[in-house]
Amino acid sequence: MTEATFRSHRRQKFLTERFYELNKSWLSTLILENESEERNNVSPSDPAFAGIAGSTFKEKLNLLKLHYTAGSPIEALLPLYTDAVNALGNWHEAYRTYIKALAAESGDELREDSTPLEFEDLYAFQIAIDMVSLGVLFGDGAALRKIADWLHPYRSDDILFEELVSRAVPDPQHDITEYFHVVPYDALIDSFYSPESPAASAAEIEKYLAGWYKAFEGAPWHDGHVHAAEHQIPYYGYWSFESAAISVLHNIDDRSFRDQLVYPKDLADWARANKSVERLAPDAGIDSITAAAGMRCDANSPCPRAGYWMTPAKRGSRRYFKLGEIMPEVASDYGATIWQWDSDQSDPKL
Repeated sequence: MTEATFRSHRRQKFLTERFYELNKSWLSTLILENESEERNNVSPSDPAFAGIAGSTFKEKLNLLKLHYTAGSPIEALLPLYTDAVNALGNWHEAYRTYIKALAAESGDELREDSTPLEFEDLYAFQIAIDMVSLGVLFGDGAALRKIADWLHPYRSDDILFEELVSRAVPDPQHDITEYFHVVPYDALIDSFYSPESPAASAAEIEKYLAGWYKAFEGAPWHDGHVHAAEHQIPYYGYWSFESAAISVLHNIDDRSFRDQLVYPKDLADWARANKSVERLAPDAGIDSITAAAGMRCDANSPCPRAGYWMTPAKRGSRRYFKLGEIMPEVASDYGATIWQWDSDQSDPKL
């Protein structure tokens, strides 16, 4: 792919093809090293084990953001989100194992259902909001219910978090008015909490997006695009997934703010087109799109279903496989090749 072609696909101007490839390799290497360390060298009761699990989760979330920023099809992000959700669950399991061991050693009464994502910390809260916002946009109600359960210690404590999980959980909390971080989330909350009009809701999100990047000054990822190193750049994309999720949840017209740099309009458009909100409820069942997110096949394995498949390891990889046909390996820095069922099974347009 030429740099010009890459630039035509990317969703933010700060990412070059060179650093996209370097970052893919860097993140994949970190993830593989962490997972190897977890399997072979660290006891689950060692605090380092929880730290490694947390790092693995964050790198998988960064990998998802990187692929979105580079212009990958939304369908190719679904298995990456599933991987990030599973890694978040592993982190909570490791953290709670450590807390249990610490309580036994110290004799203190420590809460064994605690979470390493403490909402009081803005950066930790942003990670939690990213994950539930992506769940809304992908229409993954099962993931939202898992995340809400892992973050149970903070249920009923924050109106934005509760709003984002409300359509998916069996116990929505509609009487919450408190929230942890006035800056930057105040305007976003105003967009759905007793708005004066649809136009006022859109104006609040526009205001929120205008101040979003500056409000996170001091976050570990802030200004990453100006700190390039030889082997990577600490920039994977600056995205306000929560603004898109709220816009979709409340059917807010995004025409006045959809071209703001940090608004993930392609995700919002995909969520509306695929009726993501309708697929969040506990009784919604598993539809074809959600099933597609879990229909994956490793390279060198027989194809489990005839149809069109794609892999995030290579742009333009969509192709037809027959039942039982061996799925090929694709040379890339992405890591192991995983083929994903394409929710769009229409024939290619000539």
